[in-house]
Amino acid sequence: MMHIPVLNQLETRTEWISFFRRERSYAYLTQPLCLIDLQTTFLQITLLEEDMLDGRQATKYSLGSKSSIEPIWKMIKACNWQLSTIINGLNELSFDSNARDNAFPDIQRELTVRKFFAKDKQLLASSLIGPLKPLLEIPEIWDLKAVCRLLSNQQFSELEFILDAKKSDSQKTVPIRSILLKILDSPTGWSVSLHEQALLLSYSSKVILRITPYLKKPAPRLKETD
Repeated sequence: MMHIPVLNQLETRTEWISFFRRERSYAYLTQPLCLIDLQTTFLQITLLEEDMLDGRQATKYSLGSKSSIEPIWKMIKACNWQLSTIINGLNELSFDSNARDNAFPDIQRELTVRKFFAKDKQLLASSLIGPLKPLLEIPEIWDLKAVCRLLSNQQFSELEFILDAKKSDSQKTVPIRSILLKILDSPTGWSVSLHEQALLLSYSSKVILRITPYLKKPAPRLKETD
């Protein structure tokens, strides 16, 4: 899984320049809570909520021009380099069922805006998983918090769902992020035990996951530049 950086905000020119200089301009924002992604000449903004359990509920905007990134840059500048201002403007636009493209107010006509719903069920608010720091060493006692840190930072070499043999034909594996969210939101009923070199994550005394820890070095965060 790709490591997604978490930024506090994009409210100044310096912050935007730093964002665009990244190897991939893709990050969670905590203020306002959203996921932002620059794809060639289009800027995609996905609005998130703290209690959103299904990423497909998230509202997503795509702004840009087929010909150049210049309209995006002019829009950001016209909004005084404040992402919050951009989002406020987007929320004021009217989208009907027949026309998904709109001209952004006071911005050149080359820039168009589309509004739709995200398709990623696993898309969750970064605040639910972002603060979980990687493990630096094997803990003396494995608890749910340590397992959450392990899962959040992909610190395992193997991960296996334990399916019920009687229901294996109809069962589907659950996204790891969904399991992580359930543990964080309601830890009652969850437990972890150690079996040889693997961890067994259980719910209501039923084993759900077998995890083999691998404490690889966390991916370094990109250095911010002015």
